[in-house]
This record gives sequence, structure tokens and C-alpha cells, in this order.
Amino acid sequence: MRRTTLLVIAGVAAFLLFLVAFLPATLLLRFLPPEVTLRGVTGTVWRGSAADLRFRDRSLGSLDWLNRPWKLAALQLDYSVSLRHVDGTIDMDVILQGPRRIAFEHVHGGFPVGQVQGLISPAGWSGQVDLDVSRLELEGGFPVAAEGRIVARDLTSPPPRRMDIGSFELVLGAGSVGGEGISGRLQDLGSGLMRVRATLDLKRDRTYTITGEVAAGPEADEALRRSLAFLGPPDSLGRRPLAIEGSL
Repeated sequence: MRRTTLLVIAGVAAFLLFLVAFLPATLLLRFLPPEVTLRGVTGTVWRGSAADLRFRDRSLGSLDWLNRPWKLAALQLDYSVSLRHVDGTIDMDVILQGPRRIAFEHVHGGFPVGQVQGLISPAGWSGQVDLDVSRLELEGGFPVAAEGRIVARDLTSPPPRRMDIGSFELVLGAGSVGGEGISGRLQDLGSGLMRVRATLDLKRDRTYTITGEVAAGPEADEALRRSLAFLGPPDSLGRRPLAIEGSL
């Protein structure tokens, strides 16, 4: 009986391997969410490329993928993916765990803030984002678990003022302990006009809280110092309380 079971599993794995190896890459287009499109698709589901990956009609770069077959027996698709854009490359592993669940692992690379303005950042900001994320899990398109590090460098506000806000680090998987969802620790890297220490919590019910403290840096002008006054009175070191909550 055990031998029969092993033979069935091996047969299923071999069949899945055959499907992935020879199905055309254009089949992937059927499974993309409405806001994501691929243009210039070539190759197969196993190994292929797209000349242009677009999100909400914004070009993000070209895409290459290679399937790694060892998770087919668990009915999961595991891909090594590279996203190449004008200013660099983002490499990652993508694991399709079901119709509503997807995991990104070993995400490394970076992109300029301007490339995603209007998508995940307001228009007019500039800077560089560097990614070193060991794991990010999405369920129904919403992040439910994350671990790693994201650094935003040399953030500059939109014109006409064009202020050098500074560089900041978000460590995912750090912050509050014992809660469900994503937690993180946000801090400045000692440059620019702002000093920040805060924790971030994003719950599965889509509510979030950001708590900590903010202070003007040594080079901040009087206008920036006044703009922080709405946060409340400062302590003896000039730090003001930061408390933001809401839902996505």
C-alpha cells in the first residue's frame, strides 16, 4: 500500500513537472490581478520573460522567471524572479501557495522613489529605496507577515521647498511582541532634518498604529520646527510624541 502511494505521488509530481515545463508563458496572463499586466511575454510557464511589467498602467521594468520544481509535489509553484528596471534590479523568490496566498522570499535590490510615485508614494518626492526582505506573505493581496529590512535614503520633499528629510530604516519583524500581523521598528539614520523613533503594527483586520517620537534635526529651519508643534509639547530633548492609527 505504501509503495502504491509513493508511486501515485511520483506520478502526480511528474505530470505537474510536464505541465510547467511546456505550458506557454502567456497562460500566466489569465491569473494576473486586473491592475497587473505583462507585455512582450515569451517562453514557458517553466522559464520565460516579459519585456514590460505594468502596475496600474505604470511600467516597472522587464521580468524574468525560472521555476524551481521541488515544491510541485506540495502543489506549490516556486519561482526565481528578477525585475530589471533602468536604475537596477530586484531579485526574489516567489512562491504561489494557493489561489489567495503568495509569499516573496529573499527580496534584494532597490528602486528610486520616483518610479513608484502615485502608486505607493506621493508625487514629487525623490530618494532611493533599498530592499533586504527575507519574507513577505500576502493573503488576498494584503500583507499578513513580513521579516526583513527596508531603507529609504536621501528622501527629499516635493518642490518648491525641496527639503532633505533624511534617511530612514524600517526593520520588519521588530516592534511590539505577541500580536498578530506585521510589526516593525522605524528609525532615522542620523541625517537630514528629521529624527524619528517609532514602532509600526499592521493587523490582519487592516488596522494600523504608529507610535513613537519625532524631533527636528540640528539643521531644521524654524518653519519645520513650527510644523511639528501640532504633535504636542516636546520633552527636555525636543522630542514630540507620535501617535497615528487608522485602517487600510
